Amino acid sequence: MVTLHTYVLRELLKTFGLALAALTVLFTMGGGLYNIVRYEGVSAGDVFGFVPILIPIVVTLTMPMAALFATAMVYGRLAADNELLACRAAGINIHRLLLAAVLLSVFVAAFSLLFGSFIIPSFMQRIDSFTRSNIRDLVAQQLQQKGFVHRGREGEDRYTFTAEKVDYVSDAALRAKYFEVADGLHYLLVTNPTFLQLNRNGDLVRFAAARYVLCAFDTRVTPLEVTFHIRDGQDFEVGKRALTITDQETRITVPTPTPFRLTTTDLRLLLRWRRAPWESPRLADELQRFLIDVTRARFYEHCVVRLQAGEAVQLHDDYGQAYTLTAARAQAGRDSLTLTRGRVAVRGADGQPRLAYEAHRIDVSTLPLPDPLVELRLVQSPEQDVLEYDLRPGQPAAARRKETLNLDRLHIPPEVVQDAQRVTAAAVLDPDVDLPLDQALGDRRIGLQKSAQQLLRKIVGTINFRLSYCSSALVTLLMGAALGIIFRGSRALAAFGLALIPFFVVLILLVLGRQLTEDPHISPIGPFVTWGGLVLMLLADGMILRLGVRR
Repeated sequence: MVTLHTYVLRELLKTFGLALAALTVLFTMGGGLYNIVRYEGVSAGDVFGFVPILIPIVVTLTMPMAALFATAMVYGRLAADNELLACRAAGINIHRLLLAAVLLSVFVAAFSLLFGSFIIPSFMQRIDSFTRSNIRDLVAQQLQQKGFVHRGREGEDRYTFTAEKVDYVSDAALRAKYFEVADGLHYLLVTNPTFLQLNRNGDLVRFAAARYVLCAFDTRVTPLEVTFHIRDGQDFEVGKRALTITDQETRITVPTPTPFRLTTTDLRLLLRWRRAPWESPRLADELQRFLIDVTRARFYEHCVVRLQAGEAVQLHDDYGQAYTLTAARAQAGRDSLTLTRGRVAVRGADGQPRLAYEAHRIDVSTLPLPDPLVELRLVQSPEQDVLEYDLRPGQPAAARRKETLNLDRLHIPPEVVQDAQRVTAAAVLDPDVDLPLDQALGDRRIGLQKSAQQLLRKIVGTINFRLSYCSSALVTLLMGAALGIIFRGSRALAAFGLALIPFFVVLILLVLGRQLTEDPHISPIGPFVTWGGLVLMLLADGMILRLGVRR
């Protein structure tokens, strides 16, 4: 039996190796490398550098199919050459010769689980790093072919950038204009561009057009940032005066996060996000914005309560200066707070009075930063100009009149921040936790909870699909061996056709199970379909081997 097992295993491994090599070359050259070389600006060195990254990925994906094909062909040849008949005549149980197929299936399942769940994700991250390092060339190609680049999806800020012509800029020319030149910093000169920014509600936020724009792609930071250096153009930002740009430069920075894909995520991270979905990149950014908006709402509420009670609001800037804010009336809006007949008194870090401002209307807003900052915009009105008083000793007492005035980089009071920090990401996603939120934030919280539930279903579906795909080799290879013996599939075409039967049956069941898992109405059924399909396939193996393959 040792001689027979060694003989069958040797033939099986030889055919498996040849099939795996053929499929790897086919999918690597015809799929992966083609998608790389079609981008302009990709050098031959980049292409050859990608081969060691693509080969392990392709091997992991094609190994179950190669093993299934090898099993059907080898056992089909054994049946066609009457070697199995000779074994029966010698009194050997034919089912015992399937040990080589079982060993190969265990190896394929273990290899697919190890590489597909723990090693391949790192290779995919290297591909993403290549995309980041070549983002300038990819954007240039898209602008040349389509004339525009669009980024963003529903529920987040969206950006559209168009161009008439694009050119590369040499390092010498950049240094001559005093631009930073460094590894990871790439530049692209664009002629007659336009830039459009919409917020997550679809409202216009910013529009800019220029004769020339120098785009700087900074891949050294995460998320990747694109900065536009504008000359000879117009920059219009909603709520502010349109800026005409002639000799000076202005900057518009667009963060560009790396695409998030569950299918290429490490299994350990998937299991972690299943327990704590708020740590997933797909939800973390939205939750961060929500928590910032909670802080903003608490700050506006704090201001309204204190001002309506006749008390002052104390703010401080980065330099320790104190801003005492009073008003006759305060009204909170969607994204700002409007004060009527307001006054701002500024004291230095030493506590001495410095300046005072009065305006009929003061708009209080917060900047959406990780640490939200407050901006006071004193607006001129028909009733009153913006008045500025210099309270320092020896200065004129007369007020200076201004049209508008911005006081920015003020910090939210610490007590408001501490109160808002009690609202955690885990509490936001837990429907059993009662949070005191207004109607708008409450609706957003419900939307986040639905997104978290949807993400959890996708994570569960991805985990079950990945584990079941690795385990499928344990049942499909036995089916392939049995079909090869029954139909004597000794030829390559016949073996390939026989191998397709169990492969596609299992693949359809796994895809169906993942789709059912992601369906909110019948999500619990999905895992039963996934693993129940493999159990049924195993029972079918036993039935075919018992009834169709004589021992």
